[in-house]
Amino acid sequence: MAMFEDYPAMPGPALPSAVPAALRRAAAERPLCAGCGAKVGPGALSSALAGIGAPGRADVLSGPGDDAAVLAVGGAVQVVTTDHLRAFTPDARAMARIAAVHALGDVWAMGAEPQAVLAQVILPRLGEAMQAEMLAEIMEAAGAVVREAGAELVGGHTTVGAELTLGFTVTGLARRVVAKGGARPGDALVLTKAIGTGVILAAEMGLARVPEMMLGEAWAVAMAAMARPVGPAAALLAPEAHAMTDVTGFGLAGHLLEMLEASGCSAELDLEVVPVLPGALELAEAGWESSLAAANRAAVDWRMEAPAGPRVALLADPQTGGGLLAAVPAERAGALVDALREMGEPAAVIGRVGPGPVALRVG
Repeated sequence: MAMFEDYPAMPGPALPSAVPAALRRAAAERPLCAGCGAKVGPGALSSALAGIGAPGRADVLSGPGDDAAVLAVGGAVQVVTTDHLRAFTPDARAMARIAAVHALGDVWAMGAEPQAVLAQVILPRLGEAMQAEMLAEIMEAAGAVVREAGAELVGGHTTVGAELTLGFTVTGLARRVVAKGGARPGDALVLTKAIGTGVILAAEMGLARVPEMMLGEAWAVAMAAMARPVGPAAALLAPEAHAMTDVTGFGLAGHLLEMLEASGCSAELDLEVVPVLPGALELAEAGWESSLAAANRAAVDWRMEAPAGPRVALLADPQTGGGLLAAVPAERAGALVDALREMGEPAAVIGRVGPGPVALRVG
């Protein structure tokens, strides 16, 4: 058994000779993460979206910036979103479930009920029989999640590429849209899921060895957390939330600051009560982080007053299948958290909303 204790580092495939120098330097610094850790950083994304402008159609009720677009369809309100993930596990069924839960999260975060789902699947190069088998596994697993959410998987598109990548476009119907804006001074901030999936995925990719923990156990808990839908939590929070979003690629601090910007408010965050996945803190202390973490920190550091340390580092950790962050009336927060915990969510009141200007204080 001693032969299996010390695994050598596994180098990735060599880059093609025609790769630009900037990309070659980036690849040398840190391997590209999968899941939501593979997103484009918030700075580059904001620059790209800045030129789109406000919607010109009267039936398009929101532009870029919220979790989903809001459309007027007859007398109803429909929300539309899309998301995709680079695979971080060869288990196509598990990856399909997590990707479907992740994409549905934006609809749930808007207080909407999922309606219809289209799949976008990039399969790796396989023989025809294996392609059919993998695609069937993906559609079966994703279809189960979609049906459980009360929606229908109605089709999609498939291609062949370098690696397995799964995406879903989701529509939903809302009686009352819960946007990122609307948080009020005095509101309590409720988080439904623990954070730390990004650092755990990065460590698993790098075969991390941390003496104080078993990476496999942390990985198993993170996989279960990512695969758990936030639909029931959204149904509980949406009727009472003044603002809500899901915590995904830009990390808890990034998504909270998006909410504060949209609401013109500030917030105080109680660092010690933020729920953290088992193993995530130890991995952060050991120096592990997602390849997106640096860009996330650059987007929030100048607006965030916080001490140094691994817990603060996890505030920039990109989350796959992350939880909901809701600004709710302070007098209702305790009862909502109790109800969420009865559902099995490690929910907590993690902070308070204050008056503007926009800023985040972490203590």
